[in-house]
Amino acid sequence: MTPQECSTMSELRAEIDSIDAALIRLLVQRAGYIDRAVDLKRNEKLPARTHDRVAEVISKARAGAAAHGLDAELAETLWRELIEWSIARESEHLDT
Repeated sequence: MTPQECSTMSELRAEIDSIDAALIRLLVQRAGYIDRAVDLKRNEKLPARTHDRVAEVISKARAGAAAHGLDAELAETLWRELIEWSIARESEHLDT
């Protein structure tokens, strides 16, 4: 259902809740890749924080947001938080 098809706040909230549940599933999936990165970074002797990669991910988030009509500043804020959480998770296991 599109936002315009929602005729009540109850319908609208149900759609938002569905999107939120999908976002959580995607974040869980992403966290699995972060956990795998620990093993690969350990094998390749890479640090948890790779500044070039952080910049690349932020750039892609901003561009993707802008291309879809989402505020690029919002995307950057959300992705920076996600990146910092990911780096902290990796650092905990890499002892860096």
